[in-house]
Amino acid sequence: MNGNEWTTYFYDLHQHIQEQGKKIKELESKLDQVETISKEKNKNTIEKIEYNFDQLKIERLEGTLHIGLSPSDLANIDDLGINQTNPANFQPPMKQSLLSDLSQHINQEGPALIQDLANQYRKPVDEGFQSIMLQDIEKQLPQRIAFYEQEAKDQNINSEDQLTAYITEQIKNEIYQSLVNYMQNNEQKGADQ
Repeated sequence: MNGNEWTTYFYDLHQHIQEQGKKIKELESKLDQVETISKEKNKNTIEKIEYNFDQLKIERLEGTLHIGLSPSDLANIDDLGINQTNPANFQPPMKQSLLSDLSQHINQEGPALIQDLANQYRKPVDEGFQSIMLQDIEKQLPQRIAFYEQEAKDQNINSEDQLTAYITEQIKNEIYQSLVNYMQNNEQKGADQ
């Protein structure tokens, strides 16, 4: 090949590459358009869903409710059903409310109460140990609620409001008294040394 043939060859090759570049840009543009149209068509908007349970008469409720699963998804999962008996950690709404209120009381009032008692008995308590004490008290709440609920029933306190007030008062008193006892015992140990 002489120099003129090479020039022609490179010129033709360059023209071919430019045509391919133009086609690629056209295809990318068309692909972007198709993706945009596809996204617009696939947008599902659910405005409002209303459930009117007051119109239902439920004699017996059983089975499994799968929210957000399609029938094809159900074929691919293990049985998600729960035991029909009450799980061990299930608590009626009153107990849940009591537990929540008392936990909130412990977290809000507990640190100040511990610091006040620590100052009164001249026993400093650092924040780490204070946190451990509060967590320990909070862990005991379910058992203490059950204990005072039984005690209230033995005393014929049956109204839910009276029951809630009785349990709350007893547990708050118990928390205070146990912290006082701890500080006193801690003080005596310190005095013996």
